[in-house]
Amino acid sequence: MTSSPCPTVIWELPCDVEGHGFGSALVMALTRAYVRSFATMDLELDEILVQVNRMLVKDLKHGHFVTLALARLDVSRRSVNYAGAGHMPGFVLDDAGLVVHVLESNGPPLGLFPNSKFSCQNEILLEPGQIVVLLTDGITESVAPGGEEFGGRGALDYEVAHHSESARQIADGLHLAA
Repeated sequence: MTSSPCPTVIWELPCDVEGHGFGSALVMALTRAYVRSFATMDLELDEILVQVNRMLVKDLKHGHFVTLALARLDVSRRSVNYAGAGHMPGFVLDDAGLVVHVLESNGPPLGLFPNSKFSCQNEILLEPGQIVVLLTDGITESVAPGGEEFGGRGALDYEVAHHSESARQIADGLHLAA
């Protein structure tokens, strides 16, 4: 049996740091470094979140936080696992553009509570043509051409309408639309 050279990939997905500016950028970089470090230890996604949370509780000022979504894509099984820490939901769309799974956060934002627990959603087996949609507030809080906030609904509506396009076309088009 031959295995794929990269059978499992962990995505450190949309991350949102409370606030803006240089300090928030540093917190995001720190969070990313923690995630990558703990991911090399072959921990489950929920345990990665627990460990990153413990570090951020010590590092962040009181009341500061980070939302984060993690997903593990297993290429050989064609499956995805998901765990979130206070982040907006993700979605799995079928080949017709219908939402077949909602990827909900299952724990609070990171950095607030030292003993936070997280859990992974059940493994989702992916079918050909399905799309995993993971968003950040860079899209949902952007202002659409009409002057209103694009929002999660706008982003999801765009994804549904363009589900048959390539990932690059969807990402580029979403960026232009938002």
